[in-house]
Amino acid sequence: MSDPTSQAQRIISRWRKVFLGIYLAFVMGSVVVVFVSLMAVHCGVYRVPIVGGKRIAEGGRNPIELRDCHRRLASLLTDLHRETFTLLGRAQRFATEPATEWRNWTRDWRHRWRLLDYRCRLSELSGRDTSPAIDKMAHIHAALDELHISYTGVVNNFAERYVDRLRGLKQEVDAARAIIDKQQRRSHRPGATQ
Repeated sequence: MSDPTSQAQRIISRWRKVFLGIYLAFVMGSVVVVFVSLMAVHCGVYRVPIVGGKRIAEGGRNPIELRDCHRRLASLLTDLHRETFTLLGRAQRFATEPATEWRNWTRDWRHRWRLLDYRCRLSELSGRDTSPAIDKMAHIHAALDELHISYTGVVNNFAERYVDRLRGLKQEVDAARAIIDKQQRRSHRPGATQ
């Protein structure tokens, strides 16, 4: 006959293994769900829904609402153009990574772009002959997306091919300036010949 204590210990040990197995499966499953969720949001597979904000009237005919939509659309265009060329200019003066800066800036711009579509009902109302202004702004909104993709290509191409060359030329220009300054200091010393 077996010892009741050892038999109880085997049963407890068996249940402990089952419990730990279930716990491990739960933890691993949770880690996988969190990882997939983060990757989906980060890589753009899942878009964070745009929540809130007042939308224009269903007909899209209120001039005050249309003017606000137009102002936001014009701001998107101006900001996109300005940031592209400001970023390229900053690459010469500062040790920045244009492609990384562009990706960071683009997140906010893209959010504003989607928010404009939501608030002004551009995709929803365009082509329904409810408002010529909505149709025109929806066309511009779509063109902004194409322009953004083109500018992204310009920034990435610039970052890959020309940033290092530009910075090297900037250093050479600075070195040439240092040589000129040195010569100028020598020529202004007392007793220096010209």
